[in-house]
This record gives sequence, structure tokens and C-alpha cells, in this order.
Amino acid sequence: MKTQQNHPIAMIAVAILVLLVVLVYNSIRIIDPGNVGIVVRLGEAQPEALEEGIHFVLPFVTKVQSLDVKIKKAEVKTAAASKDLQTVNAEIVVNYRIDKTKAVTLYREIGVLYLPTVIEPAIQESFKAGAAKYTAEALITERSTVSTGIRESISSRLQPFGVIIDAVNITNFDFSQEFNRAIEEKMTAEQRALQAEKELERFKFEAQQAVETAKGEAEAIMEKAKAESEALNLKKQYVTTELIWLSAVEKWDGQLPTHLFTTPPVPVLNTGDQ
Repeated sequence: MKTQQNHPIAMIAVAILVLLVVLVYNSIRIIDPGNVGIVVRLGEAQPEALEEGIHFVLPFVTKVQSLDVKIKKAEVKTAAASKDLQTVNAEIVVNYRIDKTKAVTLYREIGVLYLPTVIEPAIQESFKAGAAKYTAEALITERSTVSTGIRESISSRLQPFGVIIDAVNITNFDFSQEFNRAIEEKMTAEQRALQAEKELERFKFEAQQAVETAKGEAEAIMEKAKAESEALNLKKQYVTTELIWLSAVEKWDGQLPTHLFTTPPVPVLNTGDQ
């Protein structure tokens, strides 16, 4: 009889224990690192999100939706028209994260599919608006400025939803074949012009060097002529008739001249036999 009376009590105890385990299990929520928990009680999102760690909630009537708040990457391929009406295809990489303090608002207004719902459209629209301010060539040469403008535009569009933009990178620009060909031809022409300018500068330098050399040689000749003139004038001051005769005698070889240098020559001395 005792065994039959104890059996229902044991069954009830086991049932109570199982119920307690189920209640405890449904009361515990664990939020992983880099996430927050959106508490939805009886279909209503609660104003405060749960931080990472273990939490206890009302079982059965409470649902906790985990929301990733780590930095994530969105890659978007888009197209736009530049200021000079060139078609521009681009690949844009955006690093973003969810503001913890606005996670509940994001979940209420958009849900968990916020990437295709608001982020990707914001990137596309911001690129189109930014590209329209620049010519196709300027989009290439002022890439960092373009990226900064696009980042500011994306941030202003997504800030109300609690999405923070950390970085925007334009990884690729692609234009039409005609535009690419025109750019190549322009670059080739610029390189040729630069080469011609360098050649002209070289010619100018060589010509200047030649002028300087000729000027130096002319100055040297003038200096030489001046020195010779001064030497001649100096000689004139000191040359006398006696000095001339003395120089002639010193150079005389002992032979008498046979003719005077007149027209015609006149014999001076007959050296033949008498």
C-alpha cells in the first residue's frame, strides 16, 4: 500500500522538477560578445537592450533577438553619371556598425534586414549624388575627396537609424571603352609634350653653354690682343736706332748683301773675279 501511495507523489515531484527546469531554461538568455539583445515581451520591444553576458527574463512571454553590433563590411556595386555625363561603374566598400544605444530603434523600424533595406540603398544614392559633382577625370584624380564626400552623405542618411559609418573606400572605377581610350590618348599626348619640353630645355641649355663658351673665347682673344698691343707700345717706348742696329748686327751672319732691295735690285758688291 505504501508503495502505491508514494508512486503518485514521486510522479508529481518529477513533474514539478521538470517544470522548474523548463522555467529556468526559458528564463536564461546569453548574449554573445559583440552583440546586444532586443527584448520583445508580448510583442512589444522593450526600451533597453541587453548587453553581452547572461540574463534572466520572464519565460514564455519574452523573446530576445540578438543583434550584431561589431564592425561589418558592405560591398556594393553601383553605377552613376558623372558631371560630364560619363557612365561610371564603381565598387564601394563600407565599414559600418550599429550604435548600441539605438539598436532597439533600428529593430523597431527596420528589423534585422537593415543591410538591404537602408544601408545598400544609402550607399548607391550617395555615390550617385557625389559622382554628379565631378567630371569623370576628377573622379580619378580626386578619389580621396570623392570618398570623403560619399562617406559624409552615407553617414547623414543612416544616422537616424543608428548606423555608424567608420570608413568608405572606392575600390574600383570603370568607365566606357571610349572614355578609357580618350584618357590613354590624353596621357600619351601629355607625356609627349613633357618630353618635348625637356628637349627644348636641353637645347636652350646647350645653346646657352655655347654662347658662354664663345663669349669666353672672345674675351680671351681680346685679352690676348690687348696684351700684345700693350707689349708693342712698351717696345716702342724703348726701341732706338742704335738698338735696332745692335739687334741687326747681333743677327748678321757676316755676309754682305749682294743687292739693294729696290726696283730693280741694284748690285752692291761685285764678288766676281777682276
